[in-house]
Amino acid sequence: MSLRRLSVLILILSLAFSVSCISSRIYPGGMEPALSLNPDAEYEVLGTGEGMASSFRLFWVFPVTPAADINRAVTEASALLGGDDIIDVKWWKERKVYILGTVDIIHVRGKVIKYNR
Repeated sequence: MSLRRLSVLILILSLAFSVSCISSRIYPGGMEPALSLNPDAEYEVLGTGEGMASSFRLFWVFPVTPAADINRAVTEASALLGGDDIIDVKWWKERKVYILGTVDIIHVRGKVIKYNR
């Protein structure tokens, strides 16, 4: 095998190992009727929204991005439909392990509501 072919093979293998996912797991979180619902307020349901928040740790130890937060995921889910909050929330966590680090993702899904003012 020539030196050129060997170097191309090493480059391809190193890229494959540095980019590919080694492991992926989903952890069930739970269901919540409402996260910050005002029981006295009237509201209308706009539809179903889904949001997520993620974080990355370099070499599984050093945080590169802020920690995944369920409140960020809820805000994203309600903002997509122009709502104020979400109810009947289902959430779960996902962890993907790569050669270079770990990605933690929090997913939320629920009914987006808008308060009548």
